Amino acid sequence: MMSCPSADSSARGARLILSIESIAYRGAGIARHDGCVYFVPGVCPGETVAAEEVCRKRTYRIARLTEVVEASADRIVSECALPGGMIVPGCVYGHMSHAAELACKQSQLESFLVRQAGVPNAGYFLESPCVSPHELHYRNKSVFHFCSATRALGYYGDDNRTVDDIPQCPLSVVAINDALAGLRHDTQFLNRLKNTDSISFRWTETDGAVVIPPRGRGFRPCETCLTEISPAGVLKVPVGGFYQVNPEVARELVSYVGEIFKRKSPSVLLDFYCGVGVFGIYAARLGVEKVLGYDSGRDVVSYANMNAAANGVGDRAHFFCGSGLQCVSRLLSASAHAGTSLVVTDPPRSGMEKDVVGALSENPPDYLVYVSCSPDTLARDLRMLCSSGVFNIETVKMFDMFPRTAHFETVVLLSRGK
Repeated sequence: MMSCPSADSSARGARLILSIESIAYRGAGIARHDGCVYFVPGVCPGETVAAEEVCRKRTYRIARLTEVVEASADRIVSECALPGGMIVPGCVYGHMSHAAELACKQSQLESFLVRQAGVPNAGYFLESPCVSPHELHYRNKSVFHFCSATRALGYYGDDNRTVDDIPQCPLSVVAINDALAGLRHDTQFLNRLKNTDSISFRWTETDGAVVIPPRGRGFRPCETCLTEISPAGVLKVPVGGFYQVNPEVARELVSYVGEIFKRKSPSVLLDFYCGVGVFGIYAARLGVEKVLGYDSGRDVVSYANMNAAANGVGDRAHFFCGSGLQCVSRLLSASAHAGTSLVVTDPPRSGMEKDVVGALSENPPDYLVYVSCSPDTLARDLRMLCSSGVFNIETVKMFDMFPRTAHFETVVLLSRGK
């Protein structure tokens, strides 16, 4: 990327009139002025805005919105605003219609595929996004931080240090907000908290709202596991373990991946980063004869095996704990001569480890389903998997798992190259 032209330091803070061309990943608008790229949060594509520069980098500038000169028809009154005008941290699309937000994210996904993954005809593979039925009050998990100096209980602000007090979260389910309101009035509970302590809230249809306090200091521990209902069946999840935060979209995603299992009819399915076993158990319940999975978390692997047994597929679905390359190499070898093979991988935000991608490229299955919550690391891994012709992309679908935030989920189906 080219450097911005040099400018007099007195220009900082000056009023700029900018035309917003598009929205970058993570939600800031993109504009160009005097040969330099500006990123402006809180805007919509096509708007003309007044802004002032607040940060200067070698290749770009960051500006603060001061006035919307010509508003987009997609601009709405933000429901993520708190009394006093503060926007809840993370609600980067609160000012934009949901349809416009989805269009921005679909465009961002295509851009990642073209620019970072090196897929020039990415639009051909893109399916219509799966839309969340709820734009607000969908999150089944929220984590609030405590600041002893201000007695604030809320989210970290843009500086990742200051705790912004959040009386109610517009993204959390109503039951979590009710539990939060009760906790904020529990003086005895708050007095036991230390600075930077975190309190987690989880909600399921079965368990209702569950408060997970810091360990020790007289707090009564909460239940060890929760119950989630999914297309794979009834699943037990460790109370502090990972599960998708938007239950309705999560069910759509699992069902979508299940349809791929049905179409491809693998003889063996490998479940990488398996968690509590959602995909592997569902595959076994759909008739896949041999399911093997792994995860680095010993606790979630024990739950995956327990869930497989509870859902009647413990004889065909087996999950192991270990490091990525160690388990991947062993599982790929075990499936090498077992007929049609399919790998489903659902890594954390950091994506797959480089050696795991290498192992998949050296010993590719017939099909690979990549479930990703981060389009940048997804694109990085797809470039390595597809650039040499080892895999070809069949379909790409975005899932609206995190409305109003910068994030989204993606499912990519790849087939082994000929």
